[in-house]
Amino acid sequence: MDTMDLLSRRYALCILWALQKQRPRRFNDIKKELDLNAVTLSQRLKEFEAAGLVTRTTHNEIPPRVDYDLTAKGLDLLPIMDTLENWSDTWDAKTTVVV
Repeated sequence: MDTMDLLSRRYALCILWALQKQRPRRFNDIKKELDLNAVTLSQRLKEFEAAGLVTRTTHNEIPPRVDYDLTAKGLDLLPIMDTLENWSDTWDAKTTVVV
């Protein structure tokens, strides 16, 4: 899958942003923070894992615990996302509607 296609999928950037806030993150923590349904979140995380952006670690505990974390490849996206956020902060405040 093409990287731009993956990143343009629904909630992709939000999930990556949530993963960088606290590392590693549990599935339900991300789900609650973003108010996503489990199917969408699971699908995105599997796609990220296949693309090498995220690692999935299963802990042998009861109840089972699975953590997700950004890989070096995923961490390399963060400066780009910071740049997008800075651009948004700058231009959203300056946007006016001309009638």
